[in-house]
Amino acid sequence: MPARKPFPYAVRPALAAAVLAPLVALSPAGCGNTAFEGPTGGPTTVARPLTSQPVAADGALECPASLKDSLGTTVPEKPQGVYGPARLLPQRPPVSLVVCSYPVMDVSATTPLTAPFPLEKRAVATQAQRSAVVESMTWAPRLNQQPRACTAMAGNETAYLVGAAYGDAIVWVAAKGDANACSTATNGDFVSGAPLGVELDAIFGATSRPPGTGGSCRARSWGRLGDDRLLAPEGAPAVVVCRQAADGSIRPTTFDAARSAEVVAALRGLPTRPTGRTCQGSGGASDRRFTLVLRYAVGPAAQVNVDPDCDPAVLGSNLESADAGGLVDLVERWSPPIPGPDPDGSVSSDGSVGPAPLPVPAPDQPTEVPGSTGGGVGGSPGTGILPTPPTPPADLPTTP
Repeated sequence: MPARKPFPYAVRPALAAAVLAPLVALSPAGCGNTAFEGPTGGPTTVARPLTSQPVAADGALECPASLKDSLGTTVPEKPQGVYGPARLLPQRPPVSLVVCSYPVMDVSATTPLTAPFPLEKRAVATQAQRSAVVESMTWAPRLNQQPRACTAMAGNETAYLVGAAYGDAIVWVAAKGDANACSTATNGDFVSGAPLGVELDAIFGATSRPPGTGGSCRARSWGRLGDDRLLAPEGAPAVVVCRQAADGSIRPTTFDAARSAEVVAALRGLPTRPTGRTCQGSGGASDRRFTLVLRYAVGPAAQVNVDPDCDPAVLGSNLESADAGGLVDLVERWSPPIPGPDPDGSVSSDGSVGPAPLPVPAPDQPTEVPGSTGGGVGGSPGTGILPTPPTPPADLPTTP
């Protein structure tokens, strides 16, 4: 039986040379959602009481002086004044937001960094930075507990603590920026498979984010809250069908509200199970393969990859379905198949397609295969079937 594999032609924007690194299997064991318990140990939806926490002279929370571990999974306090298991951060703007950074790996250091890891930088977020962080963390998808593979490229790593104060609530979020985007994020109650430390690196660290290329098939997203329960999370998204043409270009078809609603209903009607974002079977050209990008009025897009020649045929960020049911026929009524890339040709990191080349050294900036990274003790959610240029998280179609 052939081994399970990521979607063909899938590329997740990643840092240079990630594809050259070995793949290591990662298991999320021990990184699940912490049970939220009341004083007697039973489940509760009552928020913890707000307690006094150190505040700096600028009015924002004070950063801990150091961290004891390098995993980026420990917060100073679990959420107070708000129900922590619902999402990483509440869906409202905080009064203040502070970002604390702790280098935990320096590949240029003569000796490895060791615990305790001292605070390197404390940054009080500006209005624009607060909005970006809250947007990412409010809608971050839940970790689905499936083991996935992740690249093992060496690179600097920074553990971050984000302290958000709301007047009546305080929430800390721990995340780590790493070269492979293989980390998770947690507030102590809710664990997300999204490597939000990469976002924090781009906003507050030394990693710059190249400008997005735009287009209806490209929307930055690590997944969307609720995609562990529904292939199409709650809401009324507009649906864009993205197909890869023989010349490597991406051809979008945008559905109107009525057609979008039919496709969303079909997605929500499919039987699902948690996904590791790989499929088995298809390996050649499949003209019927496509990606659905679901765009919402608020929050990030969701993505679903469909290949009727693969098993499972439907891959979302956190769920999969072995049977596409009538979904493929429904989509093809308004977005018919087009000739895809030549399976004997090469697909470059910029999405162009050409004849099979003679053996040559690896390109300077290859892209990583999405779906081989994601969720576990890290990994970006989402997989994709369409080639994209190598840019950080995560122009759709992507992956975690």
